[in-house]
Order: sequence, then C-alpha cells, then structure tokens
Amino acid sequence: MSLNNNQTSKAFPYSSFMPFYVNGLGISNDATTPNTKLDLAPGTCLDSTGTFQISLNSPVVIDATQNGINGLDTGTLAASKVYAVYLVTDQVTALPSGAMISLAYGSKTPNTPVLPFGYNTYRLVGFVATDSMAHFLLGYWSNNDTSRRLFVFDAFQATAVTTGASTSYAHVDLSALVPLVNNLNVSIYSNFNANGAGDTLSMQGGASTGDQVIITAPVAGGTAHTTTISSVLAQTVSLTGTPSPVINYKVSSGSDAVAIDVAGYTFDL
Repeated sequence: MSLNNNQTSKAFPYSSFMPFYVNGLGISNDATTPNTKLDLAPGTCLDSTGTFQISLNSPVVIDATQNGINGLDTGTLAASKVYAVYLVTDQVTALPSGAMISLAYGSKTPNTPVLPFGYNTYRLVGFVATDSMAHFLLGYWSNNDTSRRLFVFDAFQATAVTTGASTSYAHVDLSALVPLVNNLNVSIYSNFNANGAGDTLSMQGGASTGDQVIITAPVAGGTAHTTTISSVLAQTVSLTGTPSPVINYKVSSGSDAVAIDVAGYTFDL
C-alpha cells in the first residue's frame, strides 16, 4: 500500500509539545466505499505509553481489504466483530503517521496491533464493528478535544434478545457490537411489550447485583408498548469460556416480551 511521501506527520518527544491528550482524530465511514473503508481526520495525541506526541496532519483512508499501514494489520475482515482503530507512527526513523485497524479482544483493552515494518508507536483512537456480511456498520463518532468519545450507530443494532421473556436476570451478549471494556457505558434501545399495566423491564450490568434501570409499562397490550433508550454499563462476563461485554435483563411476567438493541456507547481513549 502506498504512502504519501510528502506527508509531514511524524512522532516527536512529548516534551516538545503542549500536553494535548487527544485532539481531533475523528473517525467516519468512507463516503465512497463505506463497507470496507474508514476515514481518520487530522489530529494529535499521546502514544500508548504517554511518551510521544503523535501528529496526523492530513486525513487518511483505512482500507480493510489491504494489510499494513492504512489497512488491516493482519488477516481479512471478519463478520460480526469489533475492531480497534489505531493511529500509528515511528519515533526513530520519522516515517509518516498512518492508521490501521486490528481485531479487538482482551479483558479490558484491545490487543496490541501487528505494526507494519518500521513502525513502533501507536495509540487507540476508536472502534468499529462489522455486520454479518463483514461490512463496516454505519455510525457516527464524536470528534472533540477530549479522550472521552461517543459512538452512535446509524440504526439500532439488534442483539439476540428479540422477544425476551425471562423473569430472572438473563445475559445479553454484546460482543458483536461493542468493545470489550469493563463498565462500558452502552445506550440500550428497548421495545417492551407488557402483558399488563405496571409490569416492569429491569436491566443491569452483566456482573451486577442491583437494578440499574427499571422501566414500568403504563398500560398493557401490543399497541401500548414502551420504547426507551437507557444507559447500562456493559460488564465483562465469561460466556462459554470467552470474556464478553454483557448486560442482563428481566421482565416481571412471563407473558411480557422485550427486544433489546444497541444504540451506541461512550468510550475512553
């Protein structure tokens, strides 16, 4: 994959710059090829060790059909997975800064990306998820002068719970839609079809013991269902031996039904 040799983005000792934590570096789906390409806007941040300030002076396009700088670090783009987006550079030979994605996993933070030859410095700048066709899901990432960022899907994304009727807390696996970050603040869209007025839908983090959210139906019936967006902390739970971001739900009557979707999430860089 070719690089812009005129690009002046480089890595410099952190002491040479004002202490910006994260500035700019907004992510977006590519307007022309949104299924396999992401755009990363110019900006600056500290590297993963807090030692070097990395600058990106020109926007770059990440092409997931290619491996290496400004592409996927290794392998091919997989279906229904969450990928970490990285800004990468080199503080020794001053190679131009670029970007790449890498399959995200781990108990709290994403994996270390497989860096291209000549690159040795990186920083996480966001996440992106794929659908069942291994295409990037459309969404919107905040682009602000802070390390706390917001991501919202272009359309609500369904979980496996579409007609949930469990009267005791049951797990909802979010691993195909959100990164594996413990206590991740996730926006949950719930469509609660209550059997009777006063029936409740409750939600909590996957490892929690109390109710984080309680939604009470004002009336009964399919035409009086309750739709709500709630903030629930996804917590790391081992499902069949695999750490996963999980929330729990329950309804008060086995005749109730709820569909649970993901609207987006807030993450820290």
